[in-house]
Amino acid sequence: MSQPISRRELLKSALGSAATAEAGLARIVMPASKVSAGATQDAENSTRLPWYRRLWVGMEVGPSGANQTDPVFFSRARGQDIVEGLLKANVDYAVIFMKDQDYAYYNSNLARRCPGLAGRDLLAEITDAAHKHSLPIVAYCQIQYDTSVWWDHPEWRMEDATGNSIHSRLCYNSGYLEYTKKIAAELMQYEIVGFHFDMLDFGFGPPYGCFCAGNCQPRFREEYKTEMPRPTKPTWDADWEKVLEFRSNSNTQFCRELQAFVHSQRPEVAVDYNYHGYPPFSWAVGELPVQTALNGDFVTAESLPWIFGYNNPSLLSLFLIGARPGGPTQVVTSRSMFEYYDPTIRPVADMTWEVATSHAHGAQVTIVDKIRYDGTLDPLVYERIGQVCRDVKTRQQYLGHPPVQEVGLYYSARSRDWFGQEEPVRYMQAFTGAHKTLIDSHVTVGMIMDENVSAQRLGAFAVVYVPNAAILSDKEVRLFRDYATAGGNILFTGLSGLFDKYGNRREDSAITDLIGASLVDCIITSENNFILLPEAMTGSERVLLHDIPADWPMLVNGPITTFEPTAARPLGELLTPYHAESHFGHMLSPEKVAGPAILVNRVGAGTVMFVACAPDHAFAGNYRLPEHRFLIRNLIRYLNPEPLISVEAPANVEIVVHAEESTRKLFVHMICFSSPATFVAATFGKGKQVLPAPMESPMHYEARITLNRSYTAVYVAGSASEIQSSGKEVHLVTSAIHEVLIVNL
Repeated sequence: MSQPISRRELLKSALGSAATAEAGLARIVMPASKVSAGATQDAENSTRLPWYRRLWVGMEVGPSGANQTDPVFFSRARGQDIVEGLLKANVDYAVIFMKDQDYAYYNSNLARRCPGLAGRDLLAEITDAAHKHSLPIVAYCQIQYDTSVWWDHPEWRMEDATGNSIHSRLCYNSGYLEYTKKIAAELMQYEIVGFHFDMLDFGFGPPYGCFCAGNCQPRFREEYKTEMPRPTKPTWDADWEKVLEFRSNSNTQFCRELQAFVHSQRPEVAVDYNYHGYPPFSWAVGELPVQTALNGDFVTAESLPWIFGYNNPSLLSLFLIGARPGGPTQVVTSRSMFEYYDPTIRPVADMTWEVATSHAHGAQVTIVDKIRYDGTLDPLVYERIGQVCRDVKTRQQYLGHPPVQEVGLYYSARSRDWFGQEEPVRYMQAFTGAHKTLIDSHVTVGMIMDENVSAQRLGAFAVVYVPNAAILSDKEVRLFRDYATAGGNILFTGLSGLFDKYGNRREDSAITDLIGASLVDCIITSENNFILLPEAMTGSERVLLHDIPADWPMLVNGPITTFEPTAARPLGELLTPYHAESHFGHMLSPEKVAGPAILVNRVGAGTVMFVACAPDHAFAGNYRLPEHRFLIRNLIRYLNPEPLISVEAPANVEIVVHAEESTRKLFVHMICFSSPATFVAATFGKGKQVLPAPMESPMHYEARITLNRSYTAVYVAGSASEIQSSGKEVHLVTSAIHEVLIVNL
């Protein structure tokens, strides 16, 4: 008799199958034509594609400041008013709060109803009003931090390693799943097109649950044939690996069973889960970038840089697409300046830039409005969002086509978790810095994930860029070697390949043969180091000096490694600082050469470069320099001298390129962010803790686009922009936040 398949094997099988299936959807992420609320939809698209593959921009509407004793809270919310506001905002769909951590805002027989509604069914009011305008309604339903259920069902609570209940957290392996299915069944009696299930996490810090005796321990024992380890803090060993795997699998199992239930009742109703597998989130939340992104009918995540750190809409959109190849993807943002609940309103230009950036990368966008405490709407919010929607919809015919991307930026979830451990910035600072250097340099970029890396994915890029990926498996190294042998180009930086699977220092480097050098030493902590590129460089190597002074020790703060070349050609010098007894410690000026700065190695038909420090890490730190960006750009140009398209423009202009094969067109999207200079508040001793200044108005700028292939015609989408073309070069003058250059090949 065959052995039963464990939940672990089922989830791994589902991960592989889902990744394969999603990859085939890449060309229908979003069709070029879109419709707005109330417009007559194309009949063929209506029958072929669900709403989340047809519609570009929507709003989420919910309460703010929930109060369990004040009858005024949400008492003036009216479905007709909300729908009229949505129509004024010119959105394509709406996500409406129906169950949060405190209340149900519909006539639930399970969840506590909002007393301020006085028995009114807000969901019925909204769906009735929305039906008249063919406006799709998605029901918002919160999972974690459900305090009313937590108090009523102590047997469903998460527990820490010592057996104490974790406040407001509910166990994914408990009866809470069946309760949530019943909530979903109630909501499916209404005219809704989907569910947005929020907060599918294990919390964002200690205590790291769940180790509950009633649910998790017996299930762990059944799956792993051993008792569940219950350390009071992470041990970063084989036992902790089982704990982390169990946590992420418990999350995924909950999501997939809930989705299967919804589809068994109403197959047309979509399910999505708020995703926290992207930077800056790490292992603590219990989500893996790829595994968790495949939960639900599409992946959705929040772009809130003022709360989450460097997480602009470009990084988030690209990350979601990399984690879920082919999509669909959704980015969520807010109309507020700082956080969801403050009653501020961002400028139209600021919101337009964010929505346009996500759209250019193929992501749907939802803008959140937390309405007034009493449930009424601020008309100015809907007026401004209406302007945003009217603006971004003028470019929708140029969206949804396959991207053309030069560089594949590699993300190592294993390094995130097992090298970063409880300080994930050790890994992720270099990754986010790498993204920023590429977009500021107008290099088109896509994401490659270690969870689903394949020869096919690597082969999609002219250059694969691996920033500070401390942990690289034998499988990854083998794929890199095959990619380079076939003619691919790879750029490694920092500590790449120097740690084993559990985050311990290796004696050698996993990429020794690839980079053609043997390891001498490394310094993990960030300190000053310097790169010096000599004037004497000749031939193709001189591209490395573009915008960088020769024979100048350029400060690069971050980790460093020293290697002895075996097969590689060394370029430049890596210098370390004086280590005198000084108040400034290791922050002094350069003293001596530690080793080569850059190694260049031929591998088959391809080239592998290694930078013995981390300019990407430095570019996202307190000691950033434009030269860090210039160096990475120059390294990319050394590896790929003639990209399909190269652009000279201000650094705050991002380039995204699409190709429409059927008409032989290229769409070159240019998205410009500009804002007043920011300032530093009284934060001496705390670093430069500043909020990004909002964009108040478009910026006038010029750009020069070089097309390194023949074309028959070139023109621009915006009537106010001007272009001139001569040979390979196109000169653009524009004041548009989002402009599109159309190239007929």
